Amino acid sequence: MIKESKKLNGNEFFHALVSGITNIISRHEHLNKINVFPVPDGDTGTNLLFTLRPIMQIDDTDIDPHFGKTLSLIANKSIDSARGNSGTIMAQYFIGMLENAEEFEYLDTDNISKIFLDGFDAASSAMSDPKEGTIITVMRDVSNALTSKDFKEKNMLNIFNDIYSVAKKSLENTPELMPLLKDAGVVDAGAEGYVNLIEGMLYYIENEEIMNQTIIANMKVQESTPINNSNEEYENSEFQFCTECIIENDDMRRRDIKEKLSTLGDSFILAGNKSKVKIHIHTNNPSKVFSICESFGKLKNQKADDMHAQIQSSHQDVSKIAIVTDSACDIASDSHNTNIHVVPVRYSFGDKDYIDKISQTSEEFYNELRTNPVHPKTSQPPAGDFINKYEYLSTHFDSIISIHLPEKLSGTLASCKNAIKRMGDLKITTIDSLSASTGLGLIVNSASELSKKIQNHDELVNQIESLIKNTKIYLGIKNIDYAIKGGRVPKFKGMIAKALNMKPILSTDSEGKLKSESALFGAKNFHTRLAAFVISKIDDSAHYKFSISHSNAEDEGHEIVEFIENNFKNTDSIDLVQMGSALGVHAGPGSFGIGIQKIINE
Repeated sequence: MIKESKKLNGNEFFHALVSGITNIISRHEHLNKINVFPVPDGDTGTNLLFTLRPIMQIDDTDIDPHFGKTLSLIANKSIDSARGNSGTIMAQYFIGMLENAEEFEYLDTDNISKIFLDGFDAASSAMSDPKEGTIITVMRDVSNALTSKDFKEKNMLNIFNDIYSVAKKSLENTPELMPLLKDAGVVDAGAEGYVNLIEGMLYYIENEEIMNQTIIANMKVQESTPINNSNEEYENSEFQFCTECIIENDDMRRRDIKEKLSTLGDSFILAGNKSKVKIHIHTNNPSKVFSICESFGKLKNQKADDMHAQIQSSHQDVSKIAIVTDSACDIASDSHNTNIHVVPVRYSFGDKDYIDKISQTSEEFYNELRTNPVHPKTSQPPAGDFINKYEYLSTHFDSIISIHLPEKLSGTLASCKNAIKRMGDLKITTIDSLSASTGLGLIVNSASELSKKIQNHDELVNQIESLIKNTKIYLGIKNIDYAIKGGRVPKFKGMIAKALNMKPILSTDSEGKLKSESALFGAKNFHTRLAAFVISKIDDSAHYKFSISHSNAEDEGHEIVEFIENNFKNTDSIDLVQMGSALGVHAGPGSFGIGIQKIINE
């Protein structure tokens, strides 16, 4: 029996770890709820879930009885999937455990204290500024307890009972070490996740089975921890984006990476090994982080989550229905509408990949579009990005409405629908906006406003469908070369348009396809003539919301705003925003999108 043994082989350790991971997953919503450090964005449980769940999914046939080989498989899998502050620390913990254990056939009483110490040392050294009262404190207390005892006469059950007892006591003490936790009335979420892991492992060693549903159900009773949200000082994080990526290189200069990045934000963690490292940092400049990382090797798995938006959504209690869109939705960044959750589109110049509106500033994107001989290609978000977003939102909302680019123009809706197939019973409705840029933005913004008033999912869907019927986008193309390069305009037709100095005005039809509405001739006053055309197409007795997107032409954009305000009396609101890459790739610099939304029943 395992509990009477003084060693665990690779198979036994793996299944014990899976039991621990199952325990964490069963409590991930609770971990989200008590998450207040380093920022209260309510995602610690979700990040641990995404970091550790791929370990559970390792095929049993790949698990080796040799402990070191199995630990190597676990460590490498966790670095690839590491997500968030606690997830990255946990991944580095496994990497550290592996450092001197690759040749160990078993985890036993002779090496267990060394392995846990190596795990703590690696996790601690990966952090730029370890804080007391967090997961790293509990890892250290466990390590110290193991190194201070002689386990020669104990079996694995005795040892893991001791580990769990120390970890639990250390967790209970975290509020005494961090006033932030004490004020909120909680323990550290990452530390509790680590204790959950140990508890699940202990359960397996004692019972030789992975934690079952009865155990999970009993534990959920504990999820009623009262949280004091009255102290809002911790909500004003200095840095906006939780930024992550993986760097791969056979000769990694880890010290140089740390030196270059550590000044760009806080919560900096550099995890991994000599050939692959995971970067985690809270910063206001993701594009600079990615640019520096790229100088050290090949980048993959770039991500930048807006923590300010996550904090707002995790603490909001106005709506039970989340509104999701993609970054082709051009919307005012200073919008007070907090129930809008964006999954970014991707684009690439050759073999260099970017995250829309994150990896590059708008100015940087349009400058590269103008100067790079390689025309960029856009791609829809992978299904995994939607799964990540939906998993996170499922802990704060009862259902989701996902509004996206037209299916006739992009594969985004298809990617979204593929993700939904893997989301279980969570109610998610997808909607084809039949629009783009600021047209999509007007629909999404109004949908979010309605979600504060309408708590019935199906009723809200019906209202959004009505919004779509009353929303229109007009896209004025100043230089057709980019649409030709991107394949949106056939080369022959494009050459004719250029010869006539024609500036197309495009829109979307009832199926979401791009269609030609009209054309302007000559570049002089192109932007105000576009505005005049749009005004000529609307009912002057009705009220409208306007939203204008510009592709690196802000001054002319302000002139469009002024022209509409001076020439149309029933303007309810008007925004000026930057045009993202999803449309900018084809529109090119100097183009404009004018979205209009007719106000009904006001």
